[in-house]
Amino acid sequence: MSDPASLMRERVQLYKDAARHRKTSRVLNLANMWTWIVYDSGYKLSEALFDSKIMGQAVTKFQEKYQFDFFMDFGFRNPLAISGALGHTDYIIDDEAGSLNISDFSYVEPDDYDEIIENYDKFLWTKFLPRKYKKLNGPGAKGMMINAAIEFGKFAQYATDIVQTMATDYGVPPSIFTATPFFINFYEILFNWLRGIKGISLDLRQRPDKLKAALDSVGVADLSGNTLKAFKQTSQKGTDQDRGPDVLTSLLGHSILSKKQFEVFYWPYLKEIFDYVQEYDKILHIFAESENSRFYDFFKEAPKGHVVIYLELDDMFKAKKEIGDTVCLCGGMPVDLLYRGTAQENIAYAKRLIDELAYDGGFIFSQNKMVSYGNDCKAENLKAVNDFIREYTL
Repeated sequence: MSDPASLMRERVQLYKDAARHRKTSRVLNLANMWTWIVYDSGYKLSEALFDSKIMGQAVTKFQEKYQFDFFMDFGFRNPLAISGALGHTDYIIDDEAGSLNISDFSYVEPDDYDEIIENYDKFLWTKFLPRKYKKLNGPGAKGMMINAAIEFGKFAQYATDIVQTMATDYGVPPSIFTATPFFINFYEILFNWLRGIKGISLDLRQRPDKLKAALDSVGVADLSGNTLKAFKQTSQKGTDQDRGPDVLTSLLGHSILSKKQFEVFYWPYLKEIFDYVQEYDKILHIFAESENSRFYDFFKEAPKGHVVIYLELDDMFKAKKEIGDTVCLCGGMPVDLLYRGTAQENIAYAKRLIDELAYDGGFIFSQNKMVSYGNDCKAENLKAVNDFIREYTL
């Protein structure tokens, strides 16, 4: 078995080669595993999500058991201790069911669009934060901010420690969702964190011009408002050999859009990211949730050799025929089969995915959903599939 440093270099190169549509000796196995990691470890969500030490133990124990090549996340996605210190979280934890759900909300009112367009940063500090964290309007606000800063420091230290541990002990590269610059269409920020599903659904019909103006004003940005345009000014050409993708974007809000709406409210901003990775010779990882086939004409515009796209609920064999010559496909392993099927049925399906999607390069193996709940997967099936993939050569 390779030493961790050699294994890490091999795994990074496998990702690069798949993205570049080069045929590889084996297929990269990417863990789209989220809170199921905690479930499988025997910890409660309420323990791990508020205690980074427990989360770290769950992640390393998980890797020792299943030996993935790459991870989407090392337990960073829900830093609830930070929001908890501010007195509120939108998440609903059910330890008995092993579930983590999010309530719909809206921290943006229709009249706020003018202020967002004029000064987005000011809106975040003067409107969004007081609305979401109502206790900050009270006398204990200073103490809460201090406690939140302390929790953020703990979170940052956990992030540093777990990335180092996974690299030095297991040869696993930095996780995709947390070690890669994350730039998304401002529509996604509104959909996921500010306006909510119901609110933005109304805006698409009742005030599309205001919504479009806000998207143009903020543009492609990360969650703190740093823009891709500004990021480009310090970018160096070429892909980073110490990690998989160079840039990440995530598509979820597109799930409520028609093809015509996508062309107006989404495509110009996705095209901006495509242009960046082509010009700077970078690799983009797209995390596209829901079913995406109605948008394939847009994905065909991606620069070949620069884009990996995770497709959540798509027919991967159809996707291979329609867009597989342009983008590297990622995903495919049915979560339902991982829970309900036998080990042999799962191995057979995994073999079919590899044989039909990776024969000429351009495929990364992963699960077809974010594996989160207890009934999303059976441990024995996951281990059987991973053992098979690790030994199966092309």
